[in-house]
Amino acid sequence: MKVNITIPKVVRRGEFSKIKLGYENSEGNNISVLLNIDYVNLCKFTNQRSGLAFDIFLIGCYVYGIDILLPRKDFSTNGWSRDIKVEFPVESPEIFENGKTELEHLLSFLTGDEWNISFIKREVTSLYAFKPRARVFTNRYRQSFKKVSLFSGGLDSLVGVIDHLSNSKDEIVLVSHYDATFKGAKSDQDKIHKILSRKFSHYHFIQTRVDLSSSDINGNERENEPSLRSRSFLFLCQAIFVAHSIGDGIEVLIPENGTISLNHPLTPSRRSSCSTRTAHPYYLTRVVSFISKLGLNHLITNDYEMKTKGEMLKNCNDKDTLFATYQHSCSCAKRGHKVHWDIRTAPQCGVCMPCIYRRVALHQIGRDNERVGTNLFNPQKYQLENLPDVAAFIDYMGSPLTIEDIEKNLLINGTLPLDKVNQYAQVVNRTREQITDWIRDEGSVEIKKKLGIQ
Repeated sequence: MKVNITIPKVVRRGEFSKIKLGYENSEGNNISVLLNIDYVNLCKFTNQRSGLAFDIFLIGCYVYGIDILLPRKDFSTNGWSRDIKVEFPVESPEIFENGKTELEHLLSFLTGDEWNISFIKREVTSLYAFKPRARVFTNRYRQSFKKVSLFSGGLDSLVGVIDHLSNSKDEIVLVSHYDATFKGAKSDQDKIHKILSRKFSHYHFIQTRVDLSSSDINGNERENEPSLRSRSFLFLCQAIFVAHSIGDGIEVLIPENGTISLNHPLTPSRRSSCSTRTAHPYYLTRVVSFISKLGLNHLITNDYEMKTKGEMLKNCNDKDTLFATYQHSCSCAKRGHKVHWDIRTAPQCGVCMPCIYRRVALHQIGRDNERVGTNLFNPQKYQLENLPDVAAFIDYMGSPLTIEDIEKNLLINGTLPLDKVNQYAQVVNRTREQITDWIRDEGSVEIKKKLGIQ
């Protein structure tokens, strides 16, 4: 599917260009949808509305919007993968051509789609107009910051931020994204920020809304793709833009436990493109390679790639702050899909794999007492196997896996450095052991029987 990007001139001060993403449907009709970008906080910090890093941020926005624009059920070639062709408008196409192959490869790995990318000269040069008397930060203020960290409102990014703020006096920028279509992330980020700001003053918080309208420009309601595989690319592009505005070589931190980063498939059917890879080590390496080919020098570091989620919580530098904030974080992958929830007002579903990993981790620190949509150990509305992902989870935990088996599965699921494969496999194995301990301590008779746990 060929996607068109239309960039009109700015009409009103304080608003970003009303960028539109479009395609021609099977009836020959042109469908055009507004890409919403709230740029004020980014502009205030970076004081940039052009340049190479600005275009990287824009590409992150385009990719995120295109991913949502094309529902897989309508546009996939095999039930999942889509063929996507797009021309990205940038200031310097000749520079971006150097990274074309790398960008196609990393996006295909991340989203499971076939990306065919080209670059054209962006004709509209000003995509954002300042409001009268708008204030921006000085270079001196920006250059006081030493690192940039992703801050999603999830539990892992919370631990990463707490560890840095409590262990270092270096000033850091927290970069957040939210999509107004999916309720909750902004509220999580705001609540945590409010608590952190009472204790720590050496960070700056940048929150940016990027989303795609749920109706086309003619007001017709439409169905968007909910999988959001490309969100981490938008997140990283935003962080790279901020880092580059500070200076060359500024490091970008992506706090994510090794279990989720590697995302060992629960079943063979979930391998490769059907497996989430939003923080996979290979993907992160490819993002760095892409920006390097454009001439940018910023490392992307995950300090927790060899830790389980439980180990992150147990080793957190500031338990008091963690205990005051963790309940405001969210790990759920199915937050807006409440069909199977026993308690619809709960903040998280309780049965998707990220929720299970969260419960296992909280069990490690004696805090597995959160209210969830459905308690895996006591479901009310549906039988255990009829809950989303639970049958795959039981199959996964009921299958004996050696370290060698895990290594093989990880390599099938994505390229990894061979000298680290055993360490990665050990992370997955420790997670499985922690899940077993959790079920042994708290599990129902039914699930213990299914898994043969005494």
